[in-house]
Order: sequence, then structure tokens, then C-alpha cells
Amino acid sequence: MKSFGCGNDNLSRLRMCLRVGCIVGLSSWGFQVSAAEWNIQPRLTVSETYTDNVRLGGGSGFGGFGGLGSGSEFITQISPGVNITGEGRRFKSNLSYTLNNLVYAKNERFRIRNLLNADTSAEIIKHHFFIDGRAAISQQNAFLFGSQALDNATLTGNLRNIYRWSISPYVRQRFSNLASGEVRYVHGEVSSNVNNFSNSSSDTAILSLNSGSAFKTLGWGINYSHTQIDRKYARPNLGRLQTIELERTTGMLRYAVTSQFNLIGTAGYERNSFISIRGRTSSPLWTVGFSWTPTKRTKIDASGGKRFFGNTYAASVDHRTRNTVWNLSYIEDISTFGQQSLAGGSILNASMLSQLFSGLQGGEALLNQGLPSSFADPNNFLTNRLFLLRRLQASLTINGKKNSLVFRGFNYSRKSFSSDEEDADLIGIGNAVLTRDTTQTGGNILWNYRLSPRTSANINLGYIRTSYDAVNLKDDNMIVRAGLNKQFTSHITGSIMYYHLQRESNRNNSSYDANAVTATLNMNF
Repeated sequence: MKSFGCGNDNLSRLRMCLRVGCIVGLSSWGFQVSAAEWNIQPRLTVSETYTDNVRLGGGSGFGGFGGLGSGSEFITQISPGVNITGEGRRFKSNLSYTLNNLVYAKNERFRIRNLLNADTSAEIIKHHFFIDGRAAISQQNAFLFGSQALDNATLTGNLRNIYRWSISPYVRQRFSNLASGEVRYVHGEVSSNVNNFSNSSSDTAILSLNSGSAFKTLGWGINYSHTQIDRKYARPNLGRLQTIELERTTGMLRYAVTSQFNLIGTAGYERNSFISIRGRTSSPLWTVGFSWTPTKRTKIDASGGKRFFGNTYAASVDHRTRNTVWNLSYIEDISTFGQQSLAGGSILNASMLSQLFSGLQGGEALLNQGLPSSFADPNNFLTNRLFLLRRLQASLTINGKKNSLVFRGFNYSRKSFSSDEEDADLIGIGNAVLTRDTTQTGGNILWNYRLSPRTSANINLGYIRTSYDAVNLKDDNMIVRAGLNKQFTSHITGSIMYYHLQRESNRNNSSYDANAVTATLNMNF
């Protein structure tokens, strides 16, 4: 008996289409759209995959293909799509949509997944009033303890659709060389058709006033932000969790020791409204730090201080040479799944990959060599709880004449500040305890070798250790990818890719491994 699965329901899809239309429409509001430059590029991707473990269950062929067993499958993907870009004197829009159709030979399934990424920015009143908008539909691994799929083809039962959109009008004003100010409003929504998951709607007001060039030695700034997050359960439970409020007021002083080195201090108060299992949620705050720009290609920022949850730190290092890009960053903050999803989540997508190569000699050409669009990356897994996020990541990109290398490492921890009961209906109280405090540590090594101007090969090695700190359990996830990419014409490219995926776990029945090979043909029209 054949079954039909659709990646999202019609109502959610209709709502998202309307929102995307509004967001993209903003880019042309009040302007002569006919005078703008628009580019519409249809495309089609066709691929065939064989895997020996389509469900990522235990018992597949370790270290090689396991044959035509119960977990083996042939998967055909036919994915038409379109890229639309528009740019005018005071607006810019980008939209990428893919209709991912998947046909499973042995399981007799047909599934549809929608993938969307749209953004727009418009300058409504020159130099003063602006609007930004974003919308996206994507799929991700919903829960950390489930099988971790690498793409939409696997039938793990752990993939979920995530819908997110935001709109942000803001006003900027310069007061000669004395100061500059900005008032911004952001409305964002994140949802998923997951039973007992709380969809979120957030409203944020941000006000900032910072000193201008007249204050060369002693600069100053005043910043205020207020976020209200309304949480409503997805089907079948119709109800709401407590509304969350996060408010912060700070003042900043900056002392220029030299033209390249600044000392920075902030102080203020944050008032947060949510039920915490770890004590107070409001308190004074302060940080001290520095900003150092020793050269035009190097910038270092670091700070440390106190917040209501204890010591707090932040750091950022960026350095570029002719053939290398070095990055290091560390942040920590109270957050939710919705806030992280609106910020882009934790997936290293193609746009983030382009940032790694931006500024490199030949970097754009390297991106066209068929590099994988995603790395092994920490999972921003679904939860109804607030958590303290600590994220450290570092990367080094090296681009040579024929060889390119990317080294990347990360440590991503989430410490729950809400009770386990908020996730009890979503994943069960046992799994809520399991994921109360988690740490994901790992990295990637990517090597790309250009065999000819139109042919390249790449290898991607990835590793993630997931630690469930509250119960002393762990998963070790390893991935090996190897691929060959060929540009046949200016409009047609092809690739063949093999991957081996393995998880070793001290949790019961949680280890698995899988192999897959995929041949892909991409056509632009």
C-alpha cells in the first residue's frame, strides 16, 4: 500500500506564502519596481541515492554497505526550484524556493518537503526609515536523543518542519557629529507542527543612542531592549505557557587609549519575567573589556562581568591574510528555541559558508566547486524551556591555488532555567531530564582539491560528542563525506557523493551506522 507524506499542512503553507508575499512586497513599496533589476532563475535538481540504513536504526553494515537488507532503500529526488533576486536604488530582495519531492522504492512512499529562504530590505525614507524582513521554511532534527539525519532523505521520524518569519521597521537619526540614534521594532514568529510544542511569537523594542565623532577620547552609549515572548502549544493541546519578558537597560563608556585600542565598560539592570529553577531572574549587570584593532585585517574584542546567572564572558577575534581567514567567537545569553531559530539556528548553511570564504583570493570560485552546504553542527533541538546558551566556535580557512582547507571546532552548551515539566508532554519526563543540561562538542575538517577548472573533489570529516550532563550519558557522532563535482556546462553541474555516518552511545539502543551514495544533476535555466 502506497503512502503519501507532506512536509507541512496546507494552512501553514498558505500562511507562510502570504507572509513571504508581504515581506518581498515591502521591498518595492513606494518605488519604481519597473526600473529595478530583477533576475528569475528556475532550476531543477535530480538525484538518486542508495543507502543501507534509511531509518538510521541499529544493525546496518558497519564499515561498508550492508547489502539489500531491511534498512536498505533507493531514493529518487526531483526538486524544481527558483531563485529570484531584485535590486533597486533603495531596496534589495532575495528569494530561494525548492519543492523537494522524494520517492522511496522499497517503502513505496512519496514525500514532499518545502524549502524557502527569503529576505528583503527597503529604505522607505532616505537615510531615516527602513524595513527588513525574513521568512524561511526548513527541516531539522527535532530532538537530540533521536537519530540525527544529514538530509531529508532518511526516514528517522525525527525530522520536523520549522517555519519562521520576522519583520523589523526601524528609524535612524544622526545628530550632527554629536550622536546617532536608532529605534527598532522586531516581530518574529516560529512554529512547527509538533504535538505539544509551543509555537512562539515575539515582539522586541530596541532603543540606542551612541556618541558621535565629536567624542574622540571618551565615548558613551545608552541602550534599552524589551522582548515579550508569547508561547502557544501546537496541536492537539490548545493552550499557552507563561509569557516571557526580557528587559535590559545599560549605559556604556568607551575610553580610547590609542586610535587602535579602546577600554569599554557597561553597567545597567536587567528585569526578566519567567519562572526559574535556578534562583533570581533579575539583577544589576556590568561588564569590562576592550576592543583592539592592531591592523586593518585584525580585530579583537573581549569582555567579562556579572549577570543574574553569574559570571559572563564574550569574545570575538577576526583576522585575515591574503589566503587565510581566522575566526573565534564566544557568547552566552538566556534564550529560547524560537530566538535561536530566528537568529539562524545552529546550522552552518550556504550563506554562512560564503562568509568563511569572503575576502579570500578566489573565494567565490571556491564556493562554486560543489562544497557541501552543511557541516556537522550543533543541534538547536526543540524545547519549550528557557536555557542559558554558551557557544564557543573557531574556524580557520586556507585557500591555495588548487587546495582549500577549512578547520572548525565548537562547544555548544544549553543549561535549562525552566522546569522539566514544560517539556514533559513534548518528549516525556524521562527525556526532559535527559536533555535538561547538554553539551555538544566537535568540529570539522573540509578539504577541497581542484582537479581542473571544472572538476573538484572534496572530503569532509566531522565529529560531535553530545553529553547529557544531568545523567552522565553521551553520544559520539562521526561522519565521513567524499565527493566528486563536475561542471559540464555553464548551466549544468553534476556530483557523486559517498558518506558514512556512525553513532556510538552508552544509551540503550541508540547506536547505529549507515552508508549512502548519491548521484546528483543540477540544471539552471
